[in-house]
Amino acid sequence: MNERLRLAAGVVLAIALVWLIRAVFVEGAGAPEAAGRGNGEAPPLTAEAHVVTAGAVRDVVRTVGSLAANEAIDVVPELSRRLVAAPVAEGTAVEEGALLFKLDDADLRAELAQLEARQRLAARTEARQRKLLEYDQKALSQQAYDQAVSELDSVEAEMAALRVTLAKTEIRAPFPARVGLRRVSEGAWVTPETKLTTLQDTSRIKIDFTLPERHAGAIAVGQPFRFRVAGQGEPLEGRVLALEPAIDALTRSLLVRGVFENPSGALLPGAFVTVEVPVQQRGEGILVPAQAIVPSVSGHAVYVLREGRAELRPVEIGLRTPDSVEILRGLEVGDTVLTSNLLRMRPGARVELAKEPAG
Repeated sequence: MNERLRLAAGVVLAIALVWLIRAVFVEGAGAPEAAGRGNGEAPPLTAEAHVVTAGAVRDVVRTVGSLAANEAIDVVPELSRRLVAAPVAEGTAVEEGALLFKLDDADLRAELAQLEARQRLAARTEARQRKLLEYDQKALSQQAYDQAVSELDSVEAEMAALRVTLAKTEIRAPFPARVGLRRVSEGAWVTPETKLTTLQDTSRIKIDFTLPERHAGAIAVGQPFRFRVAGQGEPLEGRVLALEPAIDALTRSLLVRGVFENPSGALLPGAFVTVEVPVQQRGEGILVPAQAIVPSVSGHAVYVLREGRAELRPVEIGLRTPDSVEILRGLEVGDTVLTSNLLRMRPGARVELAKEPAG
C-alpha cells in the first residue's frame, strides 16, 4: 500500500512540474509579444528595397565551355637518337628559339667533316680545270670540266642535307611559351613517337563553347561575352574570335571560339567555364532583382512598398538573367520593391527599411 502511495505522489509531482515549466516558459515567452501588440498591431518588419528604373534589356544565352591555350604542342623529336641534354627546367617560360633538348650528333658531325674535306678537294679541282680550260681549250675537254663542277655541286648538296639533319638534333621552342613536365631523362633513347614535354602559350586564352543553331545569326566576330571560371568569383569578359562556318549536324549547335588576354597566366587551359552571351538587344525595359519575385498561385508577384506598408502586386515577367528579371506588366518606374525578408512578409504589413533603397 505504501508503495502505491509513493508512486501516486511521484506522478502528481511530475505533472505539477510540467505545468510549472509550461507556465514559466510558454506563457512568459508570449508576454513580450503581447506587450508588442498592446496597440493591436504587430511591430514593423525590417527589409531591403530596390527602386525600379528603366534599363537596357538583353536576351542572354547561357552555355558551358572550356579554356584552351593560345598555342599548344607536344614536343617530340624528328630523329631516333639518344637524348644528351635538357637545358631548360620544367615549368619555366621560354622565348621563341630557346633550346629545349639536344640529341646525340657525334656521328653526323664526323660525316660532315668528311664532306667538308671532299668539298675542299672538289673546289680546288674545279678551279684548276677552269683555268686550264680558259688557257687552252684543247688541253682539257668541256666534259671533264663539267664533271668537276658536278662533283663540287654534289658534295655541297650532301653537306646541306646533312646540316638539315644536324639541325634536327636541337629541339627548340617554336613560339614563346611555358614548358611542361619532362617525360624522359638524359641518356634515354628517343624516337619520333616519344613525347618529351609540352609547350603552352597562355598569354592569351581561348574559350571554346557552343550555341544552339537558332542563335547562329545573332553572334558575330568581335562581340563581347562574359564567362566565369569554376572556383573563381568575378565573371570575366572575352570577345568572339572566330565562328565555325557550319552547324554541327549531330548536336545542331554552332561552335564559337572566344579569346581573353591572360598576361598573368592566372587562367589555365582545360578549365571548365560557364558562358553568358548577349544575343539580342530589346531596348529599354523594367528590371528588378531576381530575389524580389514571389511565386503565386496566378503566376508571379512582388511586394511594393506604399506608405510604409507592403502591397503584394501581381506582375508579368519576361527575360531572366542571373541577377535580374524583366517586368512586362505590373510595375512602373519609381516603384519601390522589397527584396529581403519576403518569407515573413504579408500584404498590409508595416515595413521599416534597413537602408536606403538601391536603384
